Amino acid sequence: MPTDPRARAAAMDYLRHIDVSRESAAFDVPAEVHRAFRDETGMTFARWRYAARMRIARDLLVGGARPGAVARRVGYAHLPSFSTAFTRLHGLSPREFQERESEV
Repeated sequence: MPTDPRARAAAMDYLRHIDVSRESAAFDVPAEVHRAFRDETGMTFARWRYAARMRIARDLLVGGARPGAVARRVGYAHLPSFSTAFTRLHGLSPREFQERESEV
């Protein structure tokens, strides 16, 4: 989480509304907020949002939530879109990830 007050406020607002499916343009923030994210986290705001969604999704899957419910919870309207995004980051589908984690 960034410490810059405006960047932190944007992050908290995003996290409070993470379950709302929206285009990245619909969640627009000023350029100085983008700079603060890049400077403090090493990620663009868009990349941070993606990472936050996938981190929350991972935690929910480990907790036993069904992939379809997780997809909706992190703002994906369609399970296949969520599955593609999750697999791209983790190298495993949500179901495979969940099965692997339940074996540990």
